[in-house]
Amino acid sequence: MCDSTVYIMINFKRVDDRTNYSLRPVSFKLNPLKTGPSCKISVGNFRDDNGNLTGIGGRTTVIAILMFSSETKSKNAPGSFHNPHMEVFVRPASGTIKSSLRCIESILLKIMQRLVKVDRLGKVTLSLRLQIMEDSGGLLSVCINTLILCLYLSGIEMINVPYSVSVGIVRSGSDSMGENLVILDPTDYEIATYCSTSLTILCDPETGNYYIYLSSLGEVSLMTIDSGSGLYGNSLTLIKSLAKKAAVKYMEEVEKLKNQSSKSL
Repeated sequence: MCDSTVYIMINFKRVDDRTNYSLRPVSFKLNPLKTGPSCKISVGNFRDDNGNLTGIGGRTTVIAILMFSSETKSKNAPGSFHNPHMEVFVRPASGTIKSSLRCIESILLKIMQRLVKVDRLGKVTLSLRLQIMEDSGGLLSVCINTLILCLYLSGIEMINVPYSVSVGIVRSGSDSMGENLVILDPTDYEIATYCSTSLTILCDPETGNYYIYLSSLGEVSLMTIDSGSGLYGNSLTLIKSLAKKAAVKYMEEVEKLKNQSSKSL
């Protein structure tokens, strides 16, 4: 690591005292709902088993549940035109459903259609429901991980089991003393205050293959690798490396959860 990089790392301090490449604390809860296979993920400042807060600031919490039906309930259901085997619905913590949530629904549907072996579902429609409880940043990645974990632990056949993490690109002049500073798993405050944009990475821990999604000014859109490369300069190699390391570590925790789930059956 060169001296200039060290200087950048020292002069940029995150609001919750994490290092630039550290993830927020994460909590898993299996089957919090009794109406079907479900999963709850909380990221950020939550209370651990001893009642102690795990971080600083807010948290992002999402609950996912899988439901099954013999046919789609509506011809206008997301995904019913392109693929009758799957649909995704996301509900906000409060208020009406905004266009940004509809966009997240579309992205989640595309991802799950790539991951799930839909031909094995037969005539059954897999309905994926997400309820946002809290949002303090990284919402898309938490939604992706909650759905994937719920599918994986419920026994749905999947092509692979990737991990999603958000990455922030700090604006030059934001007390970073340099350009293209990368921070992992930024909070909503960090994105609004310090970052020029944020990216959501979907990475396969085994192959290292990845997809990148761009989030800027509250909007979410699917980006290809080539068309998005200009937004994060020369940081792509670093971003890929960070995403893969995070994915490998995350999957270790997922396998522990899977073993616990199997023993409880």
